[in-house]
Amino acid sequence: MNHGENTLCAHLLAQARLHDAVAAATTDEGLRLFVYPQGQGALVAVGLPAGRTLRAAALLHRRGSDVRRCGVWLPALFNDGSWYLVRRCSDSEAAALDEDDWALAAELLL
Repeated sequence: MNHGENTLCAHLLAQARLHDAVAAATTDEGLRLFVYPQGQGALVAVGLPAGRTLRAAALLHRRGSDVRRCGVWLPALFNDGSWYLVRRCSDSEAAALDEDDWALAAELLL
């Protein structure tokens, strides 16, 4: 993932706040990005669309091997079989995750 994710995330957060609903988009790498507003913050989720396989044990092992670094991203399996990493952020943080944060999410998923 690249620097453009922050711009996309900021745009999605603005749309989500405006409509009080989840806003979603797909990144250039084919990952899905969801933003859901919550009070003074938001839930940011990065994931694989349904149909892309991911072994739960592999994801949990990668995340568990470095909880200090990876612990902010919480794995979630959606009803449609898609996997996401979810993170609670303040409004300013949601639009300013650094490149390492996005790279870490992609590394855990891919």
